[in-house]
Amino acid sequence: MDSADIYAKTELGLRELKERHLNLSVPLRGLLIMVDGNRTVADIVEKAKALRLDESALQALEDGGLIAKKFSAPSTAEGEAVAAQRSDDDVKRFMRGQQMISDAINKHLGFRGYGLMMRLQKTANIRDLHDLLREVAAALVKRVGIETATPIVASIEALIDPRK
Repeated sequence: MDSADIYAKTELGLRELKERHLNLSVPLRGLLIMVDGNRTVADIVEKAKALRLDESALQALEDGGLIAKKFSAPSTAEGEAVAAQRSDDDVKRFMRGQQMISDAINKHLGFRGYGLMMRLQKTANIRDLHDLLREVAAALVKRVGIETATPIVASIEALIDPRK
């Protein structure tokens, strides 16, 4: 593991936190909770010392499928080499999508959308935008209603996922 890598919980990891089927030890469960998709491996290992764990415990979580590198999880059947190459169109769609989400948050959520805006600033690719869009859509529906939120979300989704 590279100390600068950032890991996030997988679906299995999230399910384990809720259901406790794997009977993880208390320190290992604590380590799984620390993996948040924002902290680097170095940060997590430093905090894990309090639990008497080291990088090998983090590696065990990865080997068990509970965590994965944040940006390395394949979003399509294509290889990583293809995913690493971004076309001008992808970059333009990402930047336009990021701006559209920002505008929707500012216009309709205001200060209530502060957390979403902070997460939007951390997005690095179209997949991140797509993942965040679900939460933005839920917040918009709650704040302005489904009739107003639907066209906003649909236009953003059409931009970032042209297959739909």
